[in-house]
Amino acid sequence: MTIPLKVDDISSYLADTGWERDPQGWRGASVWQHPGDYEVLVPARDGMGDSDRRVQDILRCLGALEERPVGDIALEIARPQLDKQSFRTFPVGHDPGYTSLLQGTQTVLGVLNVLRAAARTVVQGPHFAFAGRQPGVVGDLLRAAELGPSRAGSYIVEVRVAADATARTPSGEQVTGRAVLVQMLEAVSAAQAAVTADAPAAFDETVTAGVSADLCNALSVLSGSDRREPFEIGFRWARSQPLDVPSRVVAFPETSGSLLHAASMRLRDLNASGAAAVTGAATVTGVIEGLHDDSSGNDRWRIKIRGEFRTEHTDRSRRVVWVRLPDQAAYDRAITAHRERQVVTVMGELASVTGGRVELVPERGFDI
Repeated sequence: MTIPLKVDDISSYLADTGWERDPQGWRGASVWQHPGDYEVLVPARDGMGDSDRRVQDILRCLGALEERPVGDIALEIARPQLDKQSFRTFPVGHDPGYTSLLQGTQTVLGVLNVLRAAARTVVQGPHFAFAGRQPGVVGDLLRAAELGPSRAGSYIVEVRVAADATARTPSGEQVTGRAVLVQMLEAVSAAQAAVTADAPAAFDETVTAGVSADLCNALSVLSGSDRREPFEIGFRWARSQPLDVPSRVVAFPETSGSLLHAASMRLRDLNASGAAAVTGAATVTGVIEGLHDDSSGNDRWRIKIRGEFRTEHTDRSRRVVWVRLPDQAAYDRAITAHRERQVVTVMGELASVTGGRVELVPERGFDI
């Protein structure tokens, strides 16, 4: 199927990927150049007589430069609002683009559960392990994700989500697809770092980054039935909504699967036994990006802060931290700080509360 491309979208793509436009042009068309002696001619407007041939020339040039399928590039040009994730596995004994029916089914299920764990973390906060039914808003976000076909290059599954896709919680809080995928990248990156330590206990300090028993189990499924195969997760952000987090590929070595499975069981056991009730002193400095107060229940005075986070055992990192404030007065101050985008600092103890959620309980309110 031929994907129709607009001149403005082509020009936008070239500008976003390092091409430079020659100010002089040629007979009304624009000339774009890229280091390495690459040059393309973009038609002056849509619908010109030679537009189709020019667009095909552009796509062939981009395919050679980027070493990617032309169809993938065309789709990215045509749909600049999509964030994309590619899940690449390396099944042994199969032609490129194929895997066993059983393992292919498990791979897609693993992809679904990685997304689900990230969405539940955004909506419910970081947990050692999630319990109970997922909130309805999580299902709404999963339905907004699209699953693409596999392609050659081992067995690759692509998922795409509109960066501006939104769903709302019953309390009216808006959750975006972009927020879920940024959370996924943070959690997957933290899990990869823990894998290099080669010990399940290394995952204990990654829970605040969104690493849960659920996420670890979902990732382990991607390593094959014997949990010995490497896998990769790639992130490409929508061009229409630039992000200061660069696109990247998170690669897990062939030793990851069994370790991730062990970490999943460890985090679930810690949650069940209550051994993780208190996880240590911590500090977060950043801006408040979410507020929650269920006045009809027990879930009172909770805020989300995105910023610089550190503990006595871990280096500084950027992540979202859930904070439980002590009273209504502190919550009212948080509302003002949120509205005015003020930078706040909270010091206290990380604690695992009822249901396994990990929160920062401050020594006092917070400082501005």
